[in-house]
Amino acid sequence: MRITKFVLALVFAIGLAIPSFAVELSLGGFPSYMRFRWRTLTNATAHSVTNGSTGVLGSTSDGEQIHFADMTLRLTPQLVLSDAVTIRATVDVLSNAIAGGANSGLFGATENNSGGVVMSDISTADRFNGTLLFDGDAVDENAGSFKVKYLMADINLGEYGFLRIGRQPFDFGLGIYANGGHNPYDDQGFNIDRVLWLKGYDTALGATTLVLVSDYISGGGDSGADKDADEDISLFEGQGQTVDYLAAAVIVANGPNVFGGYLFPKIRQKNLGASAESNYDMNFVLYEAYYTYNGTDVFFGTDWAGGYGTLKPESSSGKSANANIDKSNFFWVTQLRLKNLGNAMSDIGFEYGVSPGDEFTSGTDDYQGGVIRGNTAYEVDNLLFKHVIPTLYGSEGSVINSKYVKVDTNMPMGATSNLNLKVVMAWAAETDDQQFNHIDNAAGTIQDISGYWGTVYEAIYSTDLTDGVELSLIGTYIDSGKGLKDAMSDAADGTAVRSDAAGSIYGFQTRLLIFIDDFFKAPAAK
Repeated sequence: MRITKFVLALVFAIGLAIPSFAVELSLGGFPSYMRFRWRTLTNATAHSVTNGSTGVLGSTSDGEQIHFADMTLRLTPQLVLSDAVTIRATVDVLSNAIAGGANSGLFGATENNSGGVVMSDISTADRFNGTLLFDGDAVDENAGSFKVKYLMADINLGEYGFLRIGRQPFDFGLGIYANGGHNPYDDQGFNIDRVLWLKGYDTALGATTLVLVSDYISGGGDSGADKDADEDISLFEGQGQTVDYLAAAVIVANGPNVFGGYLFPKIRQKNLGASAESNYDMNFVLYEAYYTYNGTDVFFGTDWAGGYGTLKPESSSGKSANANIDKSNFFWVTQLRLKNLGNAMSDIGFEYGVSPGDEFTSGTDDYQGGVIRGNTAYEVDNLLFKHVIPTLYGSEGSVINSKYVKVDTNMPMGATSNLNLKVVMAWAAETDDQQFNHIDNAAGTIQDISGYWGTVYEAIYSTDLTDGVELSLIGTYIDSGKGLKDAMSDAADGTAVRSDAAGSIYGFQTRLLIFIDDFFKAPAAK
């Protein structure tokens, strides 16, 4: 990482040293910002239901409260070499870094999580601002340090199209699955080392763009005993390299109508595992299709992402030993927003989404759901799908084993202020859910949960303190259903559960955003 940092600094220094008529160094592309957030979470993890001092969850007797603040400084410099060549970067100088001290011991330096700087009962597998922290990574590594999120070269080939090479965001459709995470209100996201070529054509259908890509997805990890848990295997991690040789996308725009779809016909990974018994070769097919209509008074969009394939043990040559990634692995979202309604309520939106869980079937290791789920950067609300459910499953993502309906509205509170109100009702898509095996459950049993996760009520008040500076106050309340209570108890891993455990979950966040691009574009800056 130090080498990357110094190389990047050297490139920018050279750019500044070259006469301005030859090279221009500026902020551009994705947003640059400084973000500072204060957050309080009450009863948002399985700590809130435990009653005792045994187990890795620690001792809590009256629920939990987690308080912390974090900050991010993201810069997006671009080096314009010519009209045809631009080098773009997104650099997190700080990335959700905890404000106020060292990270070592922050999330609990001992097995029972005691002695943490922020709160002694926050678990290292808790949700932290859109990121899951596991094992030693939470206490030994500098969470939030310098990192290069994107670094790519954009090359205009004229009549031959456009070429982009390097680490780049993967954005598509409504952002439910392919989402680069460059929205300053979200976290994480999907970036990829890619060679991309695209070219536009005029067709009878409309303006048509053809995109071809070749990707290097993962260098693999190792789930051995001496490794951290974030290096454990998943479908896109493991000891082997993961690549797709060639994938294609087509986007057609005709007035307010846009259609799009992509197909990765073969994502290939060797040696997905850590032992002879669990070494798998993976063949995976990934696809997504969407449609949007963006009119003057109405927006409609629907987006479907799915995938399927096989996991084949290296020790077996027969098809009967394969584990199937079933075609029921998908995430589907439909949105409708009515715009320009008036001064009291400027717009109102309706949304439905579903991502099936991994249904348990005796005698099979097939993945019947849960492989394709909501991107971490896809925001439904700021508590249930951003923190609670991903923490319960110990998985990156937003919508996991869930179906939900959401209604939200924006209400202008003046020339520079807005109030967003939303209600989300959510259910477990699969109640006999095999995904609970991925929770740190010593018994490794299948957990049976009820169907209703709960109802979310959220209010976001945002105001511009001055040009380029936005302050938001975010309050969220979850009225927990029996499904969420069941899942909390299951995640407690056998620790005694309090009979008076609260059925309500609260979250409050203060978010200050400074949009650096706005200051560069302001008249005073010029």
